[in-house]
Amino acid sequence: MSVKPIPEGYHSITPYLGIKQAVEAIDFYKKAFGAIEVMRLSTPDGGIGHAELRIGDCPIMLGTPCEQGPLRNPDSAQSVGLHLYVTDVDKSFKQAVDAGATVVSEVKDQFYGDRSGSLKDPYGHLWFLATRKEDLTQEQIEQRARELFAQS
Repeated sequence: MSVKPIPEGYHSITPYLGIKQAVEAIDFYKKAFGAIEVMRLSTPDGGIGHAELRIGDCPIMLGTPCEQGPLRNPDSAQSVGLHLYVTDVDKSFKQAVDAGATVVSEVKDQFYGDRSGSLKDPYGHLWFLATRKEDLTQEQIEQRARELFAQS
């Protein structure tokens, strides 16, 4: 039996977050986004050496940053955002806020066909939550963008 180079259930890219409060973050992601904990490797000091969660059909990895590893908690400005498509963005957005997320931008209909909003989780990571409302062509999106920018 041969080993698959990409494990079953994984996609080509899997987010891996460094979070100082990784134990609490796991609980938050469960409450806010319905994450399922797949595995957890705890460190002797009670931190997370490595954990894997599933949000919808996607894996997400996280761990407590340590001096030996390359991950650190986010700085004051984000360079990465996690985009999460959900079936009901308004309901999911409220669920995340109720769990402790901070609103960055309220949910609204976007020119590119999504209804979306953005949140910051209690650990500094930026999340975009969205529901696709319209299937648009590239040309339609570009036309709407021109119209939007002409109004500005």
